Amino acid sequence: MHLPVLFVNIIKREIKMFNRIVVYEALNRSLLRDDGGNAPVSTEPGQDSLVSQLIHDIFGGEILKTRLKKGWHFYNRIEGSRIDFTIPDINKSSDDIQFEDIPASPDETRYYFEDDDYSTFLMRFISAFEEAVGLDKYRQGLTA
Repeated sequence: MHLPVLFVNIIKREIKMFNRIVVYEALNRSLLRDDGGNAPVSTEPGQDSLVSQLIHDIFGGEILKTRLKKGWHFYNRIEGSRIDFTIPDINKSSDDIQFEDIPASPDETRYYFEDDDYSTFLMRFISAFEEAVGLDKYRQGLTA
């Protein structure tokens, strides 16, 4: 799936640096269940592949993986920094995980989720992110 070009271009023009807190909050909003319950970023099996794919598609960087007891764990590296949004607390130390930083491909992460799930998650994230950073003002006049 290709990201809306306007969204990506606006991010590149408006966002001067990758803000982990804003992205983390938008991810959490995107993962809210339809029934209104909360779904923290790390609760679903395979969620790390979905999140790392989305981060890669929107913000670039690399997708990395590490072996855990449950299988592969996916995360990102952006601008030289390891970023794992599936650690429950954004301020929590990742000392418990021995990151191997093995390069992974987008095709590899897609094995762990359905395209429809990704599309829904992507659109929810775009909406939450736009709102969080004030980009929703660009939506005016774009509806068909």
